[in-house]
Amino acid sequence: MNGRIQPYGASVAPPTELCNIGGRVVPHQGRIGRVVDSGPVCRLGSIDAIVLDVDGTLYRQGPVRRQMALRLAAACVTQPLRTRRAVRAIRAFRDNLETIRTRLQENVDHPAQQLQRTAEQTGMSEELIQSLIEEWMFKRPLALIGSYPRKGLHKFLGRALQRGIRLGVFSEYPSEDKLQCLGVRDPFSVVVSSCDPEVRRFKPNPAGFLYAARQLGSRPETTLVIGDRDDADGAGARAAGMRYVEIGGREFPSFVPLCRYLFENEPTSS
Repeated sequence: MNGRIQPYGASVAPPTELCNIGGRVVPHQGRIGRVVDSGPVCRLGSIDAIVLDVDGTLYRQGPVRRQMALRLAAACVTQPLRTRRAVRAIRAFRDNLETIRTRLQENVDHPAQQLQRTAEQTGMSEELIQSLIEEWMFKRPLALIGSYPRKGLHKFLGRALQRGIRLGVFSEYPSEDKLQCLGVRDPFSVVVSSCDPEVRRFKPNPAGFLYAARQLGSRPETTLVIGDRDDADGAGARAAGMRYVEIGGREFPSFVPLCRYLFENEPTSS
């Protein structure tokens, strides 16, 4: 299902459909989802808002993580104890994010639970965990993120704004600094994270998606979600009644083909 736009309530669909994109009808190939209403399967002409994930979507996360691993290794020489603690904290912190995702506890503060579980598993205080995570997951990577924007990002955002589409982001963690480093803060009128007091739920819980759409003044059925993980971004979008397209796969490895697919026949170079 990589790359294909899935309507709300998606699972399985006929192999070929027509999509209305801003008044232009284009063929849509592939399995895009079960139709849950009597209208057209894919009505992109009705999309008035796009909510994008950040990590792995707006920038390529792989190169950033590889370089951060090298920096952690180098720090082991000068600060061995603190760096070893940082490695343990990061590993447990990320593992707990994935554990909490799969449980989908509706009445639990997900970010608070992630921190508490990490502290219990590592034997470190929550204050130390917060300090290490802030340093190594949030602050230090900022020096690298701006070097790895996903190709065609700026052009895609510009095309969307030209069409009158409102833009927002929804990420697991606060992303204002990352957007600034990528040079794309201005296009987004709404910036939401799972840590916001109005959300406090990780993807694929739909709370953050629905909150972002409300802040954008949009409805779920007229909101498109773009992300790089179907199990988090895609599942959350579907749970919220929104449409979804995955980036970073074979069909849409960057925003260049996605921009061409959604808006117009763009040249292959960005």
